[in-house]
Amino acid sequence: MLDQILSLVYLFSDYDSDALLDRSQTWSTQHILICCVCLGDNSEDADEIIQCDNCGVTVHEGCYGVDGESDSIMSSASENSTEPWFCDACKNGVTPSCELCPNQDGIFKETDAGRWVHVVCALYVPGVAFGDIDKLRPVTLTEMNYTKYGAKECSFCEDARFARTGVCISCDAGMCRSYFHVTCAQREGLLSEAAAEEDIADPFFAYCKQHADRFDRKWKRKNYLALQSYCKVSVQEREKQLTPEAQARITTRLQQYRAKAELSRNTRPQAWVPREKLPRPLTSSASAIRKLMRKAELMGISTDIFPVDTSDANASLDGRRKHKQPALTADFVNYYLERNMRMIQIQDNISEQKNLKDKLESEQEKLHVEYNKLCESLEELLNVNGELRSEGQAMWTLLGGILGQKLNTPAVLKAPKERKPSKKEGGTPGKSSSLPAILYSCGICKKNQDQHLLVLCDTCKLYYHLGCLEPPLTRMPKKTKNSYWQCSECDQASSDEADIAMETLPDGTKRSRRQIKGPIKFIPQEMSPEPKKHQVRGTDREDKIEEPLPRERRQRHSAMQKKPKGDDTRTECTTCKGSGDNENLVRCDECRLCYHFGCLDPPLKKSPKQTGYGWICQECDTSSSKVKEPDNNSAGVEIVCTTRNVSGNRC
Repeated sequence: MLDQILSLVYLFSDYDSDALLDRSQTWSTQHILICCVCLGDNSEDADEIIQCDNCGVTVHEGCYGVDGESDSIMSSASENSTEPWFCDACKNGVTPSCELCPNQDGIFKETDAGRWVHVVCALYVPGVAFGDIDKLRPVTLTEMNYTKYGAKECSFCEDARFARTGVCISCDAGMCRSYFHVTCAQREGLLSEAAAEEDIADPFFAYCKQHADRFDRKWKRKNYLALQSYCKVSVQEREKQLTPEAQARITTRLQQYRAKAELSRNTRPQAWVPREKLPRPLTSSASAIRKLMRKAELMGISTDIFPVDTSDANASLDGRRKHKQPALTADFVNYYLERNMRMIQIQDNISEQKNLKDKLESEQEKLHVEYNKLCESLEELLNVNGELRSEGQAMWTLLGGILGQKLNTPAVLKAPKERKPSKKEGGTPGKSSSLPAILYSCGICKKNQDQHLLVLCDTCKLYYHLGCLEPPLTRMPKKTKNSYWQCSECDQASSDEADIAMETLPDGTKRSRRQIKGPIKFIPQEMSPEPKKHQVRGTDREDKIEEPLPRERRQRHSAMQKKPKGDDTRTECTTCKGSGDNENLVRCDECRLCYHFGCLDPPLKKSPKQTGYGWICQECDTSSSKVKEPDNNSAGVEIVCTTRNVSGNRC
């Protein structure tokens, strides 16, 4: 008796578990119906959600243009659902490919030319028309401009190879330049529809991620994911739920619909097409791209990497992509991988350039050694030539004395004429320039490297490296028509004149400039060549002043000792012959004449002299505005750039 009771308990428990499993499957089937056009889950008697009995796609009756009561067995709202219902693609027995987007999911409508498009694509793409607005068929694409195919790139495509297929719509926010496919925007929850009470011409609009409402986008995205997960398991669940008799009835009914659709396709009138054939890029068709990819796969050609990056049509000429914000998207992953590849290429290029630089520097060192040897040989030959010329001249004079008459000196014995170099060439009057200045040497480090970084002092006519100056310069000094540049050691009177000019300004204007002092370089005790001598009190200063010897340019510590400056008293203007003083007169560094600030052309309110720069008048300016022309004796090229002066102030 106990065994019978236990067996009955086990029997009822198995029955309850099977019933609960069937009930859960039935509940999941009945409560997860979502329209694949509007992504709504609201099913009413007037507009219920119906499901295709073959492919399992769900859609509202109004969204698909179904008139009257639905006959779908899987319908959730119909009470007398006895007849199967099929979508247009199942009735025609085709696996369609949309002409307006690359996505293959969703529900389709046939065009008048026999092509297929998504219903949602036909509703949101401008220019697409319907023959019957209530039934949403047939779809007409001939009224749309064919230049829209492949014109824009979708920013939401998961596969970049299909980004330029079909037609992309733009964000309806003003001045927004985001473009995307309709189904790609539906996947992101960006499609919107105006309310029924609103009377507007185009009730369908879309926004990008930046302009879309976050709440609407969230629930639409959630419904889309639920719809995709349901469509994957709906066919298997439907086969489990239906009996063999119901499945046979659905198959028979589907064959009848397909035969009827084939008959109507053969008997319907031919659709109107434009007489002129309009060209369309082959790459704008998603179906053609899939077939080409399949062909490449069969041929063993990889289709994962595209050699041409079309992510940005307005990118720079060198193919570099714009900066992408970090995000969990395929676009940013592609950008990240491409950036890493470019960085590897740049690093390899840098290493190659470094090796080439080292090689060229070694060759330059060898050439400098040869150049120095040739210069020494040339100097020796010139000395020998001078001695021989002197001996020849002495012998020629002796022969003239023997003959008792003055003989004409032959050209061989004549001394070569000294060419006076121009001011820009760095020559000084009376100084011989027998050697062509091909490579200039720095007056401080005595090296002839980095010729492009040498700057010429217009006072001492010596060249200096920008980094050897104190303070070091970052750019070439600026040389204008009436001003030139000089080093800190040659700057004798410019600082005093600049201070006097500052005193003439109103109080409070550039007052901090008066306190500027030159930089003091720290000199260790052991670097001083001689002990510093102090003057004994009570001795006459004038007796201790000796004639200045030719200084060496490397002794930069001598700059710490201020040089005695002569008195520069200015009393008369050369132009107006009027009197003046050092506060309203400026002296030309070339002709040493004085001019009033207002007598200059153009008139000035302050002294044109600046700290670290000299000044010449217009009468003395004869060659500053001319461009230096290369000759046979000089191959140096002067570079004039904008920079700071020696004191560190900008020009």
